[in-house]
Amino acid sequence: AKKNFETFQGDLANPARIPERLSKQTADLATEAKNVFLETPEGLVGPTYKVVASSDNYEIRDYEGYTVASTSMSKVGEPYSMDDITKGGAAFNALAAYLFGANDEGRVMDMTTPVSTTSVGEMRFFLQKDEKNDMNVDFPTPLSPEDTFNEQGAVKIVEVSPARLAVAKFTGFVTEGEVSRQKDALLSSLALDGVEVDTPHGTVVPHIIFQYNPPYTIPIVRRNEIAIPVRSEEEMENQDLKSEWKATGVDEEDDNNEDEDGEIEAPSDVE
Repeated sequence: AKKNFETFQGDLANPARIPERLSKQTADLATEAKNVFLETPEGLVGPTYKVVASSDNYEIRDYEGYTVASTSMSKVGEPYSMDDITKGGAAFNALAAYLFGANDEGRVMDMTTPVSTTSVGEMRFFLQKDEKNDMNVDFPTPLSPEDTFNEQGAVKIVEVSPARLAVAKFTGFVTEGEVSRQKDALLSSLALDGVEVDTPHGTVVPHIIFQYNPPYTIPIVRRNEIAIPVRSEEEMENQDLKSEWKATGVDEEDDNNEDEDGEIEAPSDVE
């Protein structure tokens, strides 16, 4: 309503702009109609990444760091599910409200893609930086910023660090069961190809779900992705070297195993 009122005020102040505005609105509506049948929507931007490797089942992408508006899909201690349409809708609406002016500046920002959902129950919107909003300028503060961890419905601004992710695409609707199937399939493919997941052994592997399409998009052409953090070849080589050193009894302290005269001391089992 606020945006419509501002548009009306602008038209009164400058009637000459009305034809151009109507032309743009018509083009936007045409784009939205076309997006119903597109895998990746037109006219929307998302995080920058580079594909560094690919197979029949997944891509390895290096993502640059970026900023998101984030909110929790459940309260502290409560489980969440991708099947919970009510909580998912509430989280989406909270983030959309922030983009469309529910912030301390009343600034209206462009919608972006994809909508991300993490394995800990956070929904995220990518925030686009424009020419006037470079790396040194902060995004506006949400009207109800999050004060405690995992507070349902409150919006916070989060900096996402650069990361290497293994990403697999799938179509249809995103359900809890489908996410589980896609994650198992991706982990199996990575294991077969010798790609290591970037998580400590014995811990739950985190994931992110990327959803690119508006709700009215035909299911068969929907673009959904599941992403898992993986190690680079260099990290894997370093890890292999450390494992070899441990297996042979060599550790970092042995690197400086010299006496005061600069001579290397003989191992204790050498007479």
